[in-house]
Amino acid sequence: MRRLIVSEFMTLDGVMEAPGFEEHRTGRNAWALRMQNEETQRFKEEELYAAGAILLGRTTYQIFALFWPEAGDNDFTRTMNAVPKYVVSNTLKDADWSNTTILRGELRAEVTKLKEQSGGDILVYGSADLVAGLIEHDLVDEYRFLVFPVILGSGKRLFRDDSNLKPMHLVGTRSFSSGVVLLTYEPGEELPSSPYVDEFRWTQEQIRSLHAAQDTDRVLATILFTDIVGSTERAAALGDRAWRQLLDHHDQVARAEVGRWHGEFVKTTGDGILATFDAPTRALRCAFGLREALADLGLEIRAAIHTGEIEMRDADIGGIGIHIASRALEEAKDHSVVVTSTVRDLATGTDLSFSPLGSVGLRGVPGQWELFEASIAGG
Repeated sequence: MRRLIVSEFMTLDGVMEAPGFEEHRTGRNAWALRMQNEETQRFKEEELYAAGAILLGRTTYQIFALFWPEAGDNDFTRTMNAVPKYVVSNTLKDADWSNTTILRGELRAEVTKLKEQSGGDILVYGSADLVAGLIEHDLVDEYRFLVFPVILGSGKRLFRDDSNLKPMHLVGTRSFSSGVVLLTYEPGEELPSSPYVDEFRWTQEQIRSLHAAQDTDRVLATILFTDIVGSTERAAALGDRAWRQLLDHHDQVARAEVGRWHGEFVKTTGDGILATFDAPTRALRCAFGLREALADLGLEIRAAIHTGEIEMRDADIGGIGIHIASRALEEAKDHSVVVTSTVRDLATGTDLSFSPLGSVGLRGVPGQWELFEASIAGG
């Protein structure tokens, strides 16, 4: 499988427009040409000589096709003109530059077919729109950014404002005497974990809470979260269609049970639900009723309940209380209903009993929290 390498000149603020050609006749984009030296030129030569093909978008191709056939006679120019070139375009009528093939089909299919051919690496220069499509389809194997010590303030950027999150893994750095830095990345599978992530999320919640009264309605409510035990294994065993049908039955039962106890069904959570109630005892009885009703479908659930302030956000809810209930659910064992001490205190004196589970740290929530497993006394 051939590797596809995106190699770009880039400013400190991410601009990557053509360096000094027709886009800015004033010379504003000559930043890359002015800061080139023998070191960076040698790197670009070695990069090109090691490649087996070049892949371009239409605009970059047309710029190159005007320039390189008329450029001075040297090894780099001869290689640029001789190397196999592929241009992705549905509008380009013909391609006169030597050894050029127009790719008019679906991008993923065309580039995948190209990568499956024998040969050296495929280089991509410029071609911002093409690169965006390659990134979207996870077709890029390596990124090489020659970052120039200059800020333009505006211009075409390689990564768009609406781009999805793409973790990157740094595999190499190189500094040149001109101040240019080469950064080499490969696509990463996931962002690294950090103990600071949950702390920062908590800080964000605190900041939002300080201003919540300005644009949200805050009320006291009892929050119920549930999820299906072993949902991943069950889905794999049943298959997508049967699992979807079973989830639909689950949702119907859950909505009916929440309504029976005068609760507010907020939303499904994939394999569970989020609901609110005006009293903790109603939330508890709903959890027990739902557990029993879903057992008839062969489904086992776990649940968590907390009472606290929530923010009303149109059709959704938010706030620290939601965060606490969600984290408490992570502590619930199969078939259990876990509650915070707030719920236990409010529901004392009923036919409900509470077995202490001890003091635990809830992920992303400061301090220790007393949790209890709820049950019906004598049940």
